[in-house]
Amino acid sequence: LMLFGDQQEDFPESLLQWLTSNFVSKSDLQTLLRDLELQILKNITLHMSVTNQKVTSEVVTNAVTNAGISGITEAQAQIIVNNALKLYSQDKTGMVDFALESGGGSILSTRCSETYETKTALISLFGIPLWYFSQSPRVVIQPDMYPGNCWAFKGSQGYLVVRLSMKIYPTAFTLEHIPKTLSPTGNITSAPRNFSVYGLDDEYQEEGKLLGEYVYDQDGEPLQMFPV
Repeated sequence: LMLFGDQQEDFPESLLQWLTSNFVSKSDLQTLLRDLELQILKNITLHMSVTNQKVTSEVVTNAVTNAGISGITEAQAQIIVNNALKLYSQDKTGMVDFALESGGGSILSTRCSETYETKTALISLFGIPLWYFSQSPRVVIQPDMYPGNCWAFKGSQGYLVVRLSMKIYPTAFTLEHIPKTLSPTGNITSAPRNFSVYGLDDEYQEEGKLLGEYVYDQDGEPLQMFPV
């Protein structure tokens, strides 16, 4: 169908309405595909957290179906499946995680912060407590994400000194916490809220360069990104 000059004005209104209702513009299609990819990724993340299964093509294909968005071809859906699998394998952000422990990051210090321990001993001998359960601060830079797999500290403020896998120029930080839907209590009040990030020359430097002050939204997405 080709239109020249003012020929569009000669078309019946019913035909123009039919074209509008049955076809989408290129920009609208790109927006639709982006929204679908984000919806798929959310469904995959939730599915992995609930079932503790690995991401497979079948899982992603089911996520495409459950997203309930029509108007795309099977070939386009397969491209979205491949992109979603690729993005999930890339730490769910598509960017390098320089703090990841398996990638070379490490926890250097917690400074004055003390790890919170439960009051009930998991191992005792003749009524004498021998071992209390507590998570190491290292869990903060490990990829596993499920209820209880977190570092709890005493008090309302905590500190972590993290050594990255290499020197970088930071442009953004991400903070991830389990969603409310996976919390046994239905809330995530223990999630960090206000936090600050400083750049240090070494672990003994008392005051570094403030890179940003941020707020984690408990009602937002589980994985949130904060620009520098």
